[in-house]
Amino acid sequence: MSCKLYANIGVSHGNDFNLLQNRLIAAAQCNADAVIINKSTPWLVVPDEKKYVSIETEWGSLPYVEAAKRSELTEENAAKLVALSKDVGIPLIWSVTDSTAAEFVRDFSEPDIIKLHYDTVDIYELSRFCKAHYKHVIFPLEHIDIYAPLYGKSKLQYTTYHTTADFPPKHPEMNFRIMDKYLNVGYNVGYEGREPGIFPALGLVYKNVSHIEKYLGEDDSDNPSILTPAQFYDLFNSMMLMEQSYDEMPESE
Repeated sequence: MSCKLYANIGVSHGNDFNLLQNRLIAAAQCNADAVIINKSTPWLVVPDEKKYVSIETEWGSLPYVEAAKRSELTEENAAKLVALSKDVGIPLIWSVTDSTAAEFVRDFSEPDIIKLHYDTVDIYELSRFCKAHYKHVIFPLEHIDIYAPLYGKSKLQYTTYHTTADFPPKHPEMNFRIMDKYLNVGYNVGYEGREPGIFPALGLVYKNVSHIEKYLGEDDSDNPSILTPAQFYDLFNSMMLMEQSYDEMPESE
């Protein structure tokens, strides 16, 4: 398809490789073009006022920052995930929140493409680090005024994506129209969908966005924004049908 479909498999994985393995394989079976996994540095990401606040976790009561550390993908499991993606034949795209995480990804798996997470620690510093070390970067549209000058007129050397702050969002917050301005002047523009189900993200196929990213989890997820494998496969099939029907439409006389 001309519009790529990405599966974000990183929500609440708790550094459980078996869970990530199942999600990656499910993404491949659903014909996703790539899987996305998050990487962050908890000490940088967790706000100072929350670092030592005690929270209940699967490991018992822990300070917030300690719980975040235990939930973060370890080097061992990262290596296994990289190897699995190669064995299965589905690309792995890392979504990073800070330059320490981006450096880990660069040294550890040497990818050509990287995504900047919507909630970055320092977008100015991270955008410059990633431009210097990666062939292609996926940036949040919200901060395009910060990194667009880095590329000048070379719009095709990077991709920008629209998403929402809330998870799930209210429909007015989704504001798909914001993408039109950049699509109309030749930018690569994608979408990270945090809304429940496959609609209205499916309609973006007709906007010629570069990719649609949706979250993929298990059948028993409590979050309606996380698609089950059956829903994700329905999204893939629906995207195929929409593209085929559009291509097959007769030209108007």
